[in-house]
Amino acid sequence: MSAVLILLGWFAREAVGFREKPRPDRAREAVVVTAVTVANAAFNPPVEYVGHVESVQSADVLPQIDGYVKRVCFAEGAQVEAGDLLFEIDDEQYVAARNLRHSEVASAEAKVSVAQAEVDRAEKYWARLAAVDERSVSAMERDTAETSLASAKAALNAAVAAVAQAKAAAAIADFNLRHTKVVAPLRGRIGKALRHVGDYVSPSKSALARVVQTDPVRVVFPVCDRECGAWLSGGGDARRLRIVLPDGTVYGGEGTVEFGDNEMDRSTATLAVCASFPNPDGRLVANEFVRVLSDLRAAPAALVVPTAALVRTDEGLRAWKIGDDGTVHPVAVETDGTWSGLSRVVGGLCAGDVIAVAGSFKLNDGDKVRVVEP
Repeated sequence: MSAVLILLGWFAREAVGFREKPRPDRAREAVVVTAVTVANAAFNPPVEYVGHVESVQSADVLPQIDGYVKRVCFAEGAQVEAGDLLFEIDDEQYVAARNLRHSEVASAEAKVSVAQAEVDRAEKYWARLAAVDERSVSAMERDTAETSLASAKAALNAAVAAVAQAKAAAAIADFNLRHTKVVAPLRGRIGKALRHVGDYVSPSKSALARVVQTDPVRVVFPVCDRECGAWLSGGGDARRLRIVLPDGTVYGGEGTVEFGDNEMDRSTATLAVCASFPNPDGRLVANEFVRVLSDLRAAPAALVVPTAALVRTDEGLRAWKIGDDGTVHPVAVETDGTWSGLSRVVGGLCAGDVIAVAGSFKLNDGDKVRVVEP
C-alpha cells in the first residue's frame, strides 16, 4: 500500500511540472555598520551624595525692653538688610525717662561747679594762713582751715561721683529709648510676625520674628570614612561641587568646601562636609534636601568607547573590532565605569582600534562590514 502511495505522488509531481530550483549562493553581503575609533577623551563621572541646605546664620528678633508694639514695619517673607526697622515699641515712657535722667546729669554737674568753688575758696584761705607768721595765727584757726579744705574736696569728689552715676542712668535711659525701635540683626529673609500691634512684649517673652540668612547658604553632605581623608587634606579643592534640586534640575551655582565636621558619625561611619553655595535669588531653602554632584575640575584623559558599542555576553563584555580587511572579530573588553554614554576601557582595546557601533547586533565572527557615516 505504501509503495502505491509513493508512486502516485511521483506521477502527480511530474504532472504539474514541478522542478527543484537551484539554491542561490549563500555568501553573505557586507553588513552595514557605523564605527568609531577608540581614543582618549575626558572622562569625569560625578560622585553623588545626599545633602541638605542650612543657613549659615539665623537669629530670633528679640525685644530689649518692655512695652506695647506700636507698629510692625516689614512685609512677612521679605528680604531685609541688617539694621532695617522691623518693630516700633511705644516710647512715651522712655522719652520721659530719658529727659528725667539727662536733667539729673545737668543738676549733678551744677553741684560739681558749686563744690569746685568751695574747694577753691578753702584752698585760698589755707594759702593765706600758710603765708603769715605762725605766731600771728592760732593753731585752732589752722586746724579749722585744713578741715574746711578737706571737707570741700570730699564734697567735690561726691559731686563728681554723682555726675558719673547720673550719666550712667542717662545712658540706660538712652539705651531703652533707642531700643523702642527693633531692627534686623542680619541680612536675610524674615518670616511671619510673631507679635502684632497692641501686644505686650518683653525680653523674657518669645521672639518677635526670625531672620534667616539666604545668601550664601551652606549645603551639608556625608562623606564615608574611606573618602574623608582626601576631603580634609585639601583634596576637595580639586573637585567641582554642584547640586541637583528636588525637581531634577541642576542648580546654576557651584559650591566651595568650607570645612569638615570635627566628629565622625559612629552609626554611619561618615563625616559631614560643609560647602558654601551662592543663593542670590533665594532658590535654595534651609532644610531642603538636594543631591550633591562632585567631579574633578580638570579631568584626566582616559581610553573611552561608546557604551552602545559594547555587547554583554555570558563571558563578559565584547566589542566588534574591524580589521584592515573589513572583517570583524569579537574582542573581550574590560571597563571600570560609565558616564555620559561612554565607558572607560582598561583592557582589550587600544587607542586607534576601530569598533562597530550601530548594526553590531547583526554581526558574526569573520563577517565583512561596510562602514557608513552615523
